Amino acid sequence: SSPEVESSDVDKAALARFIRARLSAIQSCYEAQLKRNPGLHGKIVVRFTIGSNGRISEVDIDENQMGNDEVASCIRAKIRAWSTPFKPDGDATVSYPFVFQPAN
Repeated sequence: SSPEVESSDVDKAALARFIRARLSAIQSCYEAQLKRNPGLHGKIVVRFTIGSNGRISEVDIDENQMGNDEVASCIRAKIRAWSTPFKPDGDATVSYPFVFQPAN
């Protein structure tokens, strides 16, 4: 998926690459809960804000079709710790969907 970005200061393709490079950390949130619930699957849409310093200032869950708060909380914590190479003039709000399903 590609991110929705409410700022022309942040290149969508570069941001998508940035997020994809960190997917293993996001995936680990899901896999930890998948061990407890083997049928766990669904989409979680995360909205976060990139500040002018490149740091993430806010992270919210816009949609949680999975219904698993532990996965959502873990993802929020991982994203909140990111420091991006993007330095928008003002806060840039990003919306990104993560879709999870068991491999088997």
